[in-house]
Amino acid sequence: MAKLAELSHLWKDREVQIKDAANLWREQSQENNSATPRPSFTHTEIERFFSEMIEHRSSINGIRRDLIIWLLNLLDKEGDCPSVVRKHKDEAERIYSEDSYAMLEAVPLYRHTLTVARNFIAKADQEALLADIILIALAHDIGKIPSYHDGMYSSGDHPIIAGLILNGIPEFVSLPNKEDILRAVTGHHLMKSDNILTDGLKQSDHEARQSELSALYLKMREQKNRRTENGVDTQFAAEEMEPTFARPATTELPSAERADPLGFALAKEKYTPQLINIPECIDPDAVIESLKNRINVVESTPKGDQWSVVSMPNGVIYVNPDALWETIKEVSNYDPLVYASEGFEAEKRNLMHSVITELARTKQALATEYVADGYYTSKVSIITGGGKRLSHLLIPLTAQSFGVTASELEEQKSAQLKRMVKDIKHKNKEVEQCVGR
Repeated sequence: MAKLAELSHLWKDREVQIKDAANLWREQSQENNSATPRPSFTHTEIERFFSEMIEHRSSINGIRRDLIIWLLNLLDKEGDCPSVVRKHKDEAERIYSEDSYAMLEAVPLYRHTLTVARNFIAKADQEALLADIILIALAHDIGKIPSYHDGMYSSGDHPIIAGLILNGIPEFVSLPNKEDILRAVTGHHLMKSDNILTDGLKQSDHEARQSELSALYLKMREQKNRRTENGVDTQFAAEEMEPTFARPATTELPSAERADPLGFALAKEKYTPQLINIPECIDPDAVIESLKNRINVVESTPKGDQWSVVSMPNGVIYVNPDALWETIKEVSNYDPLVYASEGFEAEKRNLMHSVITELARTKQALATEYVADGYYTSKVSIITGGGKRLSHLLIPLTAQSFGVTASELEEQKSAQLKRMVKDIKHKNKEVEQCVGR
C-alpha cells in the first residue's frame, strides 16, 4: 500500500481534487506503465480514436490501458460484423422492427462502438473515471462478435456475453472495481439502473443509434431523390427505399429478470413510465385516426391472421401496445429519433405513455377505470370463441374518442374476428407496471 507522502510528487505544484488523487494512488498499487507497445490498427477510425483519446493521456495507464488496447485490437480484427444481433430469446434488439434492424445491420460493430465511446467520453467530467468509461464503452457490445456470440448465445443476451468475456481475462479480474464495470456493461439494456456509469453508457448508446439512423435515412432519401431525378418510376423507387411498415420481428420482449452467469444478480425491473415531451412530428389526432383504421380489422401477417385493435360491446376499444408503437412510427413519418427509441425499452414506453396521456387529456380517450394512475395498460384475459383464455396487456380506450358508437363497431366485426375474440375480461383490474410483460 503506497503512502500519501510517497505519492506527493504526483500532484506537487498543481491543484488536484481528492477524487482525482484517489485515482492516482489506486493506480500506484498496480503496474504503472503498460507493458503493451504502441499498437497499430487496420481501420483508420480505430487508429484515429487511439491517437486522439488514448495515446497521450497519462490517466490511462497500467492494466486499464492494456485492456483498452486489447479491446481495440479485437474490434479491429473482428468488428466488421453487424452492430445488431437477435439470436437469444432475451436479446433487447429483438424488439427492433424489420426495417430498423435491416438498416442497423449495415453499421459495423467497430464503428458503432467508437461512436458510443466518443459520446461517453464527452460526458466525462472526471479524469479519474476516464479509463473506466472508455473500457466500458469499448466492451459493451463485444458479445455481438460472432466468434464469441455464436458459441455463447445460450448463456444470455449480448451484454451478458460481454460480461463473461471480460470475466475470462485475468487482468480484468484483478481490477479493484471490476464489479462496477461489469454491472455497467451487462446492464446497458435494462430499463433503469442505480449506476451512473450504466446510465451514461445507455445514453451514449442511444445517441449513437439516433445519429446512425439519421444518417441512414438521409442517405436513403438522397438515393430516392436521385432515382426520381433520373426518371426512375417514383412508385418503384418508393417501394424500394421507404420503410415497409413491418411489424416487429417478435412480440417477445427482454426478460425483466436476467440469468446470473456472472455471479451477481441483476435487479428485477419494475419500471414506471415517465412523461416526456412528445416530438412535434407526432400528431395525437393522426394517432387516433390511424388506430381507428385498425379497429376490428384482421390482418394477414407472416405469423398468420392477427388483429391489433378490437372493440367490445361495452364501448371499450382494446389496443395492442405493438400496434400503438407502429402507429406512432407511421404518424412520425418514420422519424429517426422515434425509430431509435425502438431499441431502448424505457424510452419507447415513455413515449407511448406520453402519447396516451395526451390523448386522455385532450380526448378523454383512456378508459381510466381499468388502469392505475400513471399507467396506461390493463392486464386482461382474451377469451376466444373456442373458450381459450390468453393473458395479455392491452390499452383500453373509449369508443367515444374515435367518434363512433359501440353498436356501429360491433356491426363491423367479421365471423373470423368473433372466433378470435369472443370477450375480454380484466384480471381483477390488476394493472401491470410494464408494457409487454
